[in-house]
Amino acid sequence: MRFAYRIVTGVAGVALLAGTAACGGDEKEESSHGGDSRSDGGGDGAGTVEALQAAAENTADVRSARFEGEMNAPEAAGGQMTLEGVMSWDPTLTMEMTTSGGELASTPGAPEEVAVRWIDDVMYMHMGPEFGAEMDGREWLSMDLNAVAEIAGEAGDPAMADAMTMGLESTNQNPAQQMGLLLNSPGIEEVGEETLNGVETRHYAGTVTIEDAVAGDQGGVTELLTEEEVEQLVAAMEQQGIESYDIDVWIDGDDMPVQVRQSYDTVEGPVEYEVRYSDFNTDVSVDAPPADAVLDFMELLADMGAEL
Repeated sequence: MRFAYRIVTGVAGVALLAGTAACGGDEKEESSHGGDSRSDGGGDGAGTVEALQAAAENTADVRSARFEGEMNAPEAAGGQMTLEGVMSWDPTLTMEMTTSGGELASTPGAPEEVAVRWIDDVMYMHMGPEFGAEMDGREWLSMDLNAVAEIAGEAGDPAMADAMTMGLESTNQNPAQQMGLLLNSPGIEEVGEETLNGVETRHYAGTVTIEDAVAGDQGGVTELLTEEEVEQLVAAMEQQGIESYDIDVWIDGDDMPVQVRQSYDTVEGPVEYEVRYSDFNTDVSVDAPPADAVLDFMELLADMGAEL
């Protein structure tokens, strides 16, 4: 049913973008920072690795941040959407944000901007008073992403299962891990100096393939990513049909990543997005909505006599 599809794909998109992981290699993304500019960056390899190692080490001590981002993805992964909010990734991902665009916002009755809370792989979405009026006053819809991915797989819908899994896998990547992933690119280069929102930054870019991720240390990355984390990244890439990630990172004068842009091609189509960070180590406190205001997605399907 279309209603359920919009909800699930919308959540998949939120999960994917919220996880701030992406990759890719389409020509449009290369042209956005200038395909030739990578080779003309002028930074020496040793200096580039040192700069990224410093940023990775600094970010490894960070536990939370404010963020905003945009994503363009196939419909099965949420479509075109934006979001902003705060998140903490230690010990597990917790966030509160507002999303606009994409399948979730286009769900019948949903507001143009949807408030989302993420706690322990459960997403709570405020679907608004119009939705609540038809659901006994319950304006929040909850979804256990692991459960939905498992049921989608059992129901013979691998595309939907992959979309949900893609979002869950992406949440394993905090900014420090993104730095580690970029360090594993043998062709990483400095693009040059750029000013972003009044902040002076250095722009670095690289492409990471599955072979690169498996190859091991390319400049201290094993100190930033555990063997298990590397295995998770490789497994996620293979599952999603990703052959390579293009990653761009902008680092400020304090050696902190203030912007990450990634794009990649999947079996469902190209995915690309950009995330900007600020206010590192900000306080993040997220509570689940009151139980009597929440409708579980699986209950909704059961009430409608539908299957995922």
